[in-house]
Amino acid sequence: PNYPSRLKIEIRKEIRAWDVEQRIAYSPYATRQVVIRAHTLRQTMENKIAAAVDRKEIRDFFDIEFLLRQGLSLPDDKDVLHKLDKIARSFKKRDYKVSLGSLLEKDVRDYYAKHGFDFLLAKINEAML
Repeated sequence: PNYPSRLKIEIRKEIRAWDVEQRIAYSPYATRQVVIRAHTLRQTMENKIAAAVDRKEIRDFFDIEFLLRQGLSLPDDKDVLHKLDKIARSFKKRDYKVSLGSLLEKDVRDYYAKHGFDFLLAKINEAML
């Protein structure tokens, strides 16, 4: 009762050969830790790219940029890169301030309101060369 206790769990019935690893799940608000099977960062990047192309949601592009900043790379597939580039460029200032901004802390929200996905777009352009 002394700390927030929200947890999002996604369950899929389809069976796929996901790339997973054992990780420790923990919270800064609790003393309990558990070992879980979780997607690798590479698998998460693949899933995020597929979601971004399919859903065209700004939060997926934020997640892709975050993963790029963690040292992951984009795929070599020029068609996918072209789609990502086109969708990322379609977001308006309002999308950054409202849709994405509602999910972020003030300093990060201010950065994206000013710079948008400049970092992501530069990485896409590098990968398309």
